[in-house]
Amino acid sequence: MKIVQTTFEALRPMIEDNIMGNRVTVDSFWEQHIIESNHYAIQDGAETVGYFCIHNAKTITGFYLKESHVQHGKALFEQIKRYEQVTNAMVATGDEIFLSHCVDTYARLEKQAFFSIYRDEAPSGFQRIPLEFRRVACVADLELLKLAGDFFAEEPLDKIFDEGFHYRIYTVYDQEVLVGFGVVETGRVLLGIASIGMYVMEDKRRMGYAKNILRQLCDMMTTEGYSCRSGCWYYNHNSLKSMESAGAYSKTRLLRFYF
Repeated sequence: MKIVQTTFEALRPMIEDNIMGNRVTVDSFWEQHIIESNHYAIQDGAETVGYFCIHNAKTITGFYLKESHVQHGKALFEQIKRYEQVTNAMVATGDEIFLSHCVDTYARLEKQAFFSIYRDEAPSGFQRIPLEFRRVACVADLELLKLAGDFFAEEPLDKIFDEGFHYRIYTVYDQEVLVGFGVVETGRVLLGIASIGMYVMEDKRRMGYAKNILRQLCDMMTTEGYSCRSGCWYYNHNSLKSMESAGAYSKTRLLRFYF
């Protein structure tokens, strides 16, 4: 077998087959790292039988082999760890082949994030607040985002108005009072998913707005045909509680293994 560097687009069908076929929960954070990685195809003759991805020279973000070639996984993974400047791997717990090889050889483990999926309905007893969502549609609207501090600091706001861009921001109002912001990132690796998030103004917290923004974003995107996901840092307990209150559940963790 040989390894050749390739492109994300060349590997997209196999990456999608792996994640969808094995029902691995991922979100926009994972997608961003996959897209920005260097991509390598594992070939047996003329056939591509697997792939791996390396982000920022140091982090393995994807590893997969077809069932016909999984017996070569251990040797190949050891070889991959010597590519570029690899020191670690970031893997969702549902990605069994990748996870198993990380478990075999790691020296240290860090818990990174929860990845959550939304149920079709809000939880029993959910109290809906009638909120108004206004999509950020012009440059003047961007001034409002400064009210969220550094929440949007790393977001691609320079592209927010590009037609077809995957990223949306909504200002959220309760009876003409700005209570927060809603964020949607539609999938770029898995085109059928939408990652949703929110920010609530400091003086409006603990009033039910966080779960309502998430629930109503979920309902909106479900109507458009998307399956909704949310992610949060592993130790952000308030965010996890808000997601669960909106009807999300997490069976997946994002882990970082150091070798």
